[in-house]
Amino acid sequence: MNDHRITHAARMLDYEFWATKAAFGSLLTVPVEQAAHPSFIRALRVMAHIQLARRVWLARIEGRADRPDDWFPPWTVEKTQDAAAGIDDPWRRYIHRLTTAELDRSVSYTSSEGVAYASRVEDILTHVFNHSTYHRGQVARLVTESGGTRAGTDYIAYTRTSP
Repeated sequence: MNDHRITHAARMLDYEFWATKAAFGSLLTVPVEQAAHPSFIRALRVMAHIQLARRVWLARIEGRADRPDDWFPPWTVEKTQDAAAGIDDPWRRYIHRLTTAELDRSVSYTSSEGVAYASRVEDILTHVFNHSTYHRGQVARLVTESGGTRAGTDYIAYTRTSP
């Protein structure tokens, strides 16, 4: 019997890719003369943070250490897009080999504050997807403040464009 949680995780990953692409597109609508605007700089840092968090959480799931020195680095759009592309395939491979046992597995890790925790993989996946959504909402506001056009990245919008 197919575990619906696996199907859901795969769908959420597809949504993650779709929404991230749209958010990057919105960053590119900010007028060049606004590149130094504090809101645009913050938007870039938040998008970089999303990619770092995705990388760190996958490393934790896979039992690897990964602790960025700066959780909101001053990356360009291009560098952040490269980081996203670099973590998308590992996430895709991971989600496509998910099993029920893996979803229920407990992962021990150390938080960015140095505190030891253990969480179920299913809960980590929910956190990763929600974390990205939360921060994409911030990016939308910051893009608007910078004179650009924010992306519509709501999940329901994704469902309207996806089978």
